[in-house]
Amino acid sequence: MKFGLFILPCYREGVAPSVGQFYEELSEMVRFADTSGWDRAWLSEHHFHYYGGASPNPSVLLTAWARETRQIRLGPGISMLPLRNPLHVAEDYALLDQLSGGRLDFGVGRGYLPHEFAGHAVDGDDASGRREEAFDIITRAWSGETFSYDGAHFTFPKLKLHPTPLQNPVPIWVACSRTRDSFEWTGRNGFNIMMNQYPVSPAESRERFQWYLDAWDAAGHEQATRQAMMSVFMYIADSEEQAIAEAKRTVQEHANLFRLLFQGDQWNEDYAGDESVFEFLAPDGDIARMFRERTLIGTADQVIERIVRYRELGFTELSFLIRTGEMSHAQAMTTMQRFNADVLPAFR
Repeated sequence: MKFGLFILPCYREGVAPSVGQFYEELSEMVRFADTSGWDRAWLSEHHFHYYGGASPNPSVLLTAWARETRQIRLGPGISMLPLRNPLHVAEDYALLDQLSGGRLDFGVGRGYLPHEFAGHAVDGDDASGRREEAFDIITRAWSGETFSYDGAHFTFPKLKLHPTPLQNPVPIWVACSRTRDSFEWTGRNGFNIMMNQYPVSPAESRERFQWYLDAWDAAGHEQATRQAMMSVFMYIADSEEQAIAEAKRTVQEHANLFRLLFQGDQWNEDYAGDESVFEFLAPDGDIARMFRERTLIGTADQVIERIVRYRELGFTELSFLIRTGEMSHAQAMTTMQRFNADVLPAFR
């Protein structure tokens, strides 16, 4: 199993002394992961809101981290292709790959939040088409091809990208969450897959992951080249009760923000809401079971047991959401240290 960070940078007053200090704290986490032998650091892209909005262009922070690290691979999780000029995306990440010595992993997706589409004057119904055109443009540009483009969404005259990435090809990861078409498209094309555990039940995630595996196999791709990542909340404490008590509000806030933004209620500043937000995650009312099934929040032994479960399902790596919401930098660093001391040896 491989392990990495998934960073959703949510900054507001009270999260850190300043936004500058917040960036430095995230950088310390990435440097620590790099020297600890963790495999990847993913950075989300979001816009116009406290929810992830401290990283509107992941390539900027990732490039800074490329100069502060030596071996950890770096990538956007995800680059929201429908919202950007794909030529600028191609340029930004080609430069990142060069400055990192070929450590870019390129995660792509369509986005999903109404206020982000509205803020960019993009019709959400066009998102899939824009993503596919943008992806085609980026991969052609990275190949070094001289070409023009006349699509339904993007048009430009003949040009050639400078610089191109150091890697050829750049590893491609696709975020999949709900629709069967996206899982099957990703598997059929031989791309790596990114999934997120907490919004879905174990049964749902197994079913959807199988869509990907079946499409991969049907296309005849080599099993040894397949990479599949699940992102999960992680917090380690001496007891399960302590871990849930200390991490519960962070997960609650994340879930509530997700709900508010999907509903188009981005101006609501009751970020954490109340425990009713857990009703869709734990319809039977068993919050402890929900944490056991959808997170790595617990003791070190429980974390090991749950990682083994993912490995048996066919996932090749996990990416940990450790610092978000009201979780402090000190708490996040302690969890990373405890993971290295008490969990990582079981997989090395």
